[in-house]
Amino acid sequence: MSTSILPDQLHEYPQQDVIDGSSVGPGSILEDCLNQNDGVLQLLHRYAGRTFCTPGKRIRLDAKSYYPDYMGGTGLDEIWMCCTVPIVTGVIDTRTGKAPFREGEAHVLTPDGQVISLQDLITADPKAVMGEKIMAVSESLFGEITWPIVSKKFDNLNPIPHHLHWAKWEVYDINSFDNPGVDPSHYHTTAMGLYPFVTKDDFLACMKRWGQGEYNGVRHLSPHTMMQLDNGFVMPNGVLHSPTDLCTHELHVTMDEHFLAEDRTLDGRIGAADAFYACREEDYPKAKHEDWEFLVETFDFEANQDPDFVKKNARPAITAEEFAGDGVDAQWIVYGDVLGDQKCSILRLTLAPGAKTNFCPESPALFHTNGGNGRVGKLEVRYHQDMKLGELYPEIGFITQAALDRGGVEIENLGSEPLVLTFDFPQNAHSKTPGVS
Repeated sequence: MSTSILPDQLHEYPQQDVIDGSSVGPGSILEDCLNQNDGVLQLLHRYAGRTFCTPGKRIRLDAKSYYPDYMGGTGLDEIWMCCTVPIVTGVIDTRTGKAPFREGEAHVLTPDGQVISLQDLITADPKAVMGEKIMAVSESLFGEITWPIVSKKFDNLNPIPHHLHWAKWEVYDINSFDNPGVDPSHYHTTAMGLYPFVTKDDFLACMKRWGQGEYNGVRHLSPHTMMQLDNGFVMPNGVLHSPTDLCTHELHVTMDEHFLAEDRTLDGRIGAADAFYACREEDYPKAKHEDWEFLVETFDFEANQDPDFVKKNARPAITAEEFAGDGVDAQWIVYGDVLGDQKCSILRLTLAPGAKTNFCPESPALFHTNGGNGRVGKLEVRYHQDMKLGELYPEIGFITQAALDRGGVEIENLGSEPLVLTFDFPQNAHSKTPGVS
């Protein structure tokens, strides 16, 4: 069978041929990928930069790789691990005059060393990749079948501009593996919402100061919360937040949209038009961009001024009894209901040297490696430092429904240090919501 190859390349992997899944039925390719590693797919690191951020340099690239010469001075500050839709970063590839080809979108390494998008494999056989339960979740949310959750890491030298998402909730896992050397008594904080004493007029006056002086001062109106390492946190949509300057593992619903609420950060000024550029029309009408009165009337003051916000949304890590065992520690990092139902969950699995376990959750899951080396099914994984753009590193994988139908996958620590894996589960993955008694 001949395989059609796209002329475009993934910016990080110019030497890997990209299979055109739209013109070639990738059924046999999926079968080859599933058979290679007992139903575990190897995913590539997909890197992205944000034009309004500066890399914190904790995503373990080598020094020369953070600033590719074709990104016009923008540095790489994000790893997108499992995303099946286009993302919005503002970056332009100077070689093409367009956004980098399929920026951030998940791709699978085939046994032949080519790459194919995860979405193309899902389209080929969604039942084998996602399973019927998650297929139904996706269809109910989006009207089509796609992986319904995004997994990524963002890593910035400075706090991200104060912003909100009209429709996109998020959860955070800020862990010590991604932030080595950070003391538990650190003062890395996230601004969240507004103080209860802030009035509509106060907020409107702040927005009207956009571009009128040194700084509109929006973060002065927000309480700041110290983030605890190795615990989770939930950020509902509609709430202002300026995430901490720590490397953060984040999950959110499969979309990308935001409104930026401040006109100046430590990384530079933000124009009023740019503040709205990533708003979707269905969430916030284009005709109302820069209409500050409309913005304030649309704003959810009740959600932003909840005095119990931190208590309701913090997720201290708890033991995941169903996955723990001899030499195996398991913790739920994000769990419970989010905005009234089971939006997603994060599980951290730590295997002592020589330990092994059969891992068979109720749903397919994305995983990435936080430390050590071992195998997941037949996929050997190893935690790396000083990674170079263009090279392949087996750290990220996807456990398919086909693997679960075979009874799950065996995970084994093959090294002398703990093997640490983090698993991201999508909406309604569990028949019983973790952490809910």
